[in-house]
Amino acid sequence: MAPNSSDLAALRAITFRLSSTPTLQLPQHVPAIATSLASCRSLLATSQSSGSKSAPETSVAVHKYRTLVSTLLQDRSIQGRWAAVVLVKATVELGGWETLQRSLPWVRGLLGILTKPDPPSSKKLCIIALTRIFVLTREYPTLAREITTPSLPTFIQTCLQMASSKASTSLLQVILESFNQLLPRHPTIFRSYLKQLKHLLSQIIAPTPSNKFGREELGGLQALLSFEVSESSRRLFAQLPGSAPKGASSEEWEATLANSITKAHRTADKVFRAVVEDWQPPSGTFASVNDHTMEDEVQDRELSDPSLPPWSGIYAGGERMIGLLRLVKEFLATPTPNSVTLRAALVLDLLTRIFSLTVPCSGVSKDTQSGPRFNNQVTQAERENLWAILPQIHVAAMEVLLALANRVEEIVSSLDSVIVDQLTWVFVAEKQNLQIRTASYSVVAQILRRSGKALPKSTVDQLANLIRTCCDDLLLQTQTDTVATPSPAQNRANGSNQSQSSTNADAFLNTSSNPKEPNAIFGGLEEAAHSLLPMLFTNLPAQHLSDSLRARMDRTAILAQHKDAMIASVLNPPPSKKIGKPAVSILPLMARSFAGERDVEGLLRPRMPVIPTCAKESEVDDEDVDGEGIEGAEEEEERFVGEELDTILETAAQSEEASADQAIANAHSRDWPPSPAASRFISVEADGGQETSIIPIQGSNDNKKRAQAEDDHESPVKRMKVDGDEEFVLTTHLAITPTATMPTDTEESYRKATVPDIVPGAPPPAALPQPPATVVEDDDDNDDFGELVLGQDTDEESEQQ
Repeated sequence: MAPNSSDLAALRAITFRLSSTPTLQLPQHVPAIATSLASCRSLLATSQSSGSKSAPETSVAVHKYRTLVSTLLQDRSIQGRWAAVVLVKATVELGGWETLQRSLPWVRGLLGILTKPDPPSSKKLCIIALTRIFVLTREYPTLAREITTPSLPTFIQTCLQMASSKASTSLLQVILESFNQLLPRHPTIFRSYLKQLKHLLSQIIAPTPSNKFGREELGGLQALLSFEVSESSRRLFAQLPGSAPKGASSEEWEATLANSITKAHRTADKVFRAVVEDWQPPSGTFASVNDHTMEDEVQDRELSDPSLPPWSGIYAGGERMIGLLRLVKEFLATPTPNSVTLRAALVLDLLTRIFSLTVPCSGVSKDTQSGPRFNNQVTQAERENLWAILPQIHVAAMEVLLALANRVEEIVSSLDSVIVDQLTWVFVAEKQNLQIRTASYSVVAQILRRSGKALPKSTVDQLANLIRTCCDDLLLQTQTDTVATPSPAQNRANGSNQSQSSTNADAFLNTSSNPKEPNAIFGGLEEAAHSLLPMLFTNLPAQHLSDSLRARMDRTAILAQHKDAMIASVLNPPPSKKIGKPAVSILPLMARSFAGERDVEGLLRPRMPVIPTCAKESEVDDEDVDGEGIEGAEEEEERFVGEELDTILETAAQSEEASADQAIANAHSRDWPPSPAASRFISVEADGGQETSIIPIQGSNDNKKRAQAEDDHESPVKRMKVDGDEEFVLTTHLAITPTATMPTDTEESYRKATVPDIVPGAPPPAALPQPPATVVEDDDDNDDFGELVLGQDTDEESEQQ
């Protein structure tokens, strides 16, 4: 985009502000100046060699600004250099290739600031700016060869020197994060510094703040570490194998991971020495040392791997083991430049060993078979300290399990039943710990998402305790068991004297009826439980859940106003206990709570095809419906017409039965001679008269099949489609077989009185019928109309029908 006059004016204003502001006051003005640079993007990113009329003015303004920034980089004051670093980073990010190709003097100036005694904030900004430049030049091989390749070794060496000295925690974290971004992009340049990096990272990948050794024995970095620094160091350590010589990175990664797992096992031998483990090492590996003579204090001073600092004390050993487990997790979670071979059996064996040891329940002695077996050579104090650190070790092991499942889902999915068994074993013993519950909910949610529908009923039953606890956490109920204070009446009933026991005066105040919730101090617990509840409805087989457990889940979703869980419950209803009766659904409660939500509205009023109710409403547009849709509409219309005809005939039969019986009685009273059987026909015809269906009904004395009409060469059509707005006309034709004798005057008068008029348009009958006969069933199996009765409809009634 070509620059305009407003951009040029903005750049001139920025330059004037930088030159007119005193250097000591620049740090206050730099944030506003860096924000104003965004309006000058077109000037900074445009080549200054263009042939436009404004090119000389633009070149002068850009050159003046760049010169001013370069001057500030060489300024003697700390404030000037700090302002220059901020402006360099903002300009490089806005200018693109045009600014990057001229950034080599700026890179040299930033490297010079790293060697000066500037405050840590200035050095952190320098590292961030240089890292950004090196990352941006990666897209341009020419710029990478001219700028990054000669400058990056100096940058790495300077950062390692600052990290090895007494650097602050924030500065050390910035250095590690910078290496995490640059090492995968320039592995060959970092290859020369692998030894120094390993020595630096070995001191901080598994810190032990509770170590009883002094700082002189640890090296000085242990006291300055934080959780973020340790995470960054473990992530960088997992990427170091990528800098190995060509073709050896995969083998280096596998060997480093196996070495980390071995370190975790050796540390577990020391930390778990208070119990006799049931876990046995696989053949060909090291053996446990739990049965050997122990020292007074658990420590690891002479570890076979001298790269890690020594530690002393059960708490320091637990922290070392947690650090090693998180290192294994980073190996599993960090991408690798090449394909690697992962021995998942080593990781699963380590997890099995850790999960097999749990905190014993209260009241479990060392002789109890269900609890762990204690080692008599270890004091009770160390054993109790182990129970305090063990839940944190289990949480770290669950994190490793999550990373392993994300990396090799196919392998772990076959072991889901075994993993659930181990998790429930740990959960039942240590569910009082908030972090244990949080990690367990996350692991179970991942297992259900992967293979929840395939879990057997025995595995689902093991999750019942975890599901109940998840519901309680969502409802913010107190999980700790509190002992209620007995009332005075209970004390008198138990025989105790009120004067002999002390009274809590604060109990009479009753300032708050709701106790403080301990779960509120750990926000991740509610989030994990909130994510797990919809998974229980969606991915667990509904038939494997008991009625009480399913009711508890539904109640929790309603009381917690969990919309996703309520929708999942509606979409996955429990199996009905009664045949033909659907199960109870919480759809009305969901509709009341979330009436304005679109997904709930979609469940309440789904978009369904229109059901035709008459011939006019069943019209289908030929342009919008294909051939199959037209045939389906025809079949639907014909079926509806047949049902309407049946209803009309049944109604006519009920209304005319009494008059028919009366007419027969009158005929017998007049001693009419028997006449030939009359055939009665019900026809359905259109207004156009194109199609007519005639259905004969034989008299009671005629046992023969009905005779086909002369013009009826095919079987009669019972349900007919009417095009347009034409209506069905129900008419009655009376066909009488001629008799040998002529009717008398009495018979003629009777016929005139009882036989209805013929519908206009119908052929005149040859003769009048005999007195009305009773209804006779048709023998034809293909007739779907059932019993038909001749109606005494008038002309007006026929036209209305």
